Amino acid sequence: MDNNFFSLYKCPKCGEHNSPDSIYCGECGTKLIKTCFHCSSKIPVKSKYCNICGSRYEEPKAEIQVEVPAHVFTMPTPKEEGGYLIDTRDQQKYKMVKIGNQVWLAENFRFSAQNSFAYDGKNDHVDSYGRLYTWESALKCVPTGWRLPTRKDFKELMHYCKSLGKGDVGTMLKSRDLWKTQGIFGPGTPGTDAVGFSAKPFGNRTSSGVFGYLGSFAYFWCADEENESRAYYRHLSYFTGIFQELTCKKDCAFSVRLIKDL
Repeated sequence: MDNNFFSLYKCPKCGEHNSPDSIYCGECGTKLIKTCFHCSSKIPVKSKYCNICGSRYEEPKAEIQVEVPAHVFTMPTPKEEGGYLIDTRDQQKYKMVKIGNQVWLAENFRFSAQNSFAYDGKNDHVDSYGRLYTWESALKCVPTGWRLPTRKDFKELMHYCKSLGKGDVGTMLKSRDLWKTQGIFGPGTPGTDAVGFSAKPFGNRTSSGVFGYLGSFAYFWCADEENESRAYYRHLSYFTGIFQELTCKKDCAFSVRLIKDL
């Protein structure tokens, strides 16, 4: 399967990344198009090949190394009991999981911080899916001894999963429940939760406040910035086993999955 065909599409007007089934940008309403990097012709949003020169469309890959921002506030020290992290600020309890040499939370973060959101404003979603955070909110609300994962952390996670030889990394990371089984691209790809990461499809909130993609996609912030207005994140979809790295505006709201600062 062609991984590039399922890339999220970047709006040429506002820079927002949109789902692969989008025709118009969810942020500004612009019709989405792609540009052939061989002949610079415009390509329809769902096309895999350029209509002018016939070249296969490929997403550009940027590898910009930036310093991970420091935490802004000093947080109370959480407790660890019987394989669980207890956030002493609100007594929320999170299952921990060891994957290779890393220790992760096996649940999305739920701390009610400024610029964090329950999906559609409905608190009954929080227990199952966690909360959605802007990038800066995600950095600020992390408890002592834990941190927002870097691009390097996610790459180490992927390397370990690949070493197990149990299928696509995204399939191994997805939870066994809550993902759509059918959609515009046909049947879903079931998650196996092979390493206990249990990624759930909480969707996102755009910078304009629109919630979407519950049950279809999962978005996890990275600590690394692309520039002053954009940061990196990892993406999972219901219909593939790809665990993709992309960038988005920092005032979008995504899920937060913490890693222990060993």
